[in-house]
Amino acid sequence: MLTGDTVFGVSLSPDGTRVAAGCTDNTVRIVDTASGKELSKMGAHENWVLGTVFGMDGKRIVSVGRDRSAKLTDAASGAFQENVNLLRGELTAIARHPSKEIVVIGGDERVPYVYMMDRPKNMKIADDTTLLRKLPRQDGAIAALAWSPDGRRIAVAGAAPEVNLYDAETGALVAQCKGHKAGIYTVAFSPDSTVAAAAGFDGMVRLYDAATGALKKEFV
Repeated sequence: MLTGDTVFGVSLSPDGTRVAAGCTDNTVRIVDTASGKELSKMGAHENWVLGTVFGMDGKRIVSVGRDRSAKLTDAASGAFQENVNLLRGELTAIARHPSKEIVVIGGDERVPYVYMMDRPKNMKIADDTTLLRKLPRQDGAIAALAWSPDGRRIAVAGAAPEVNLYDAETGALVAQCKGHKAGIYTVAFSPDSTVAAAAGFDGMVRLYDAATGALKKEFV
């Protein structure tokens, strides 16, 4: 058992051998998928950890949480490397580009930020030298982020009852996916990047055309 409390932001390593989870004891735990054995425990955060994502090669993890930081950590040793971001509001969600060491993060501030995982010069103090772009401010706090498998789209969802789809290179709004009656807490793309799926507090799963935002299907 990882913890006796809630876990958040579970992510799978690229090779499928490990699972990372954020915990309310301010840690990130990594578990072997085959045996269920805990492999490492990371304690760099100062508050609940709400999101995790592995780097492309699975050797590093970026985690976000209530302490407002996106922390880059060695996945094998658990050693903290640096903060990726400049500290702002509490962070609740993170997603990584499918083929680059770039992440998008967001939370209470309502603004999705796109950061490089690496900076030319290693610094322990959070700054914005790795910031690539900011996406538009959302109508509610951000609860879920997804990057399409083809790398072209970023989906943003949360307290507002719609999913916004952005061009990952320019930050331009591509489509709005509407139909939810309340906030949304999870979003994902289909493997071919043509469909965006979202679910939230109204109890429905909805599938949208990722190019137009048109509702394709809804079900419980």
